[in-house]
Amino acid sequence: MAESLGKKWEAFFKQNWKECFPNTFIYRLPDQLGGYAGAGGSNPCDFICLPKNSILLMLELKEHKGNTINWTAIRQYEKLLAYKDLENVYPGILIWFSDHDKIIFCPIGEAEKMHKDGLKSINIKLIESNKYLLYNIPATKKRVFLNADFNTFVEELEKNDK
Repeated sequence: MAESLGKKWEAFFKQNWKECFPNTFIYRLPDQLGGYAGAGGSNPCDFICLPKNSILLMLELKEHKGNTINWTAIRQYEKLLAYKDLENVYPGILIWFSDHDKIIFCPIGEAEKMHKDGLKSINIKLIESNKYLLYNIPATKKRVFLNADFNTFVEELEKNDK
């Protein structure tokens, strides 16, 4: 069975992150066996990253073709909500919209607002609106994957401070 583009992106992300933040902490939480929707033992996210001493990122990575990613594709949504109010902890969804060559970070608190506002999905066009605080990660395309500037992203997180 061929490895999915999303799984390949996770591996690329880890290497890209290490290039942006050498000698910092990044940990890939192993996928749980039987970690399908509703499974009790599933992890809250794919990666835990500590780019600076004062910031802990909990990232659920998603690769998605098209303009919108439906809530059903984000199985860790509920689990990530449990961490949204912790000081200096930034849980969220890092979405690579592969058809658009864009990487967007959606803080889980913003995803919760969207959900409460009745949105059925996260649309790439929301990055252009001022209604939700989303982060467009600067990136340049290599052959397939985007080489992202996560330093700029972390600086933006610090400026917005949740």
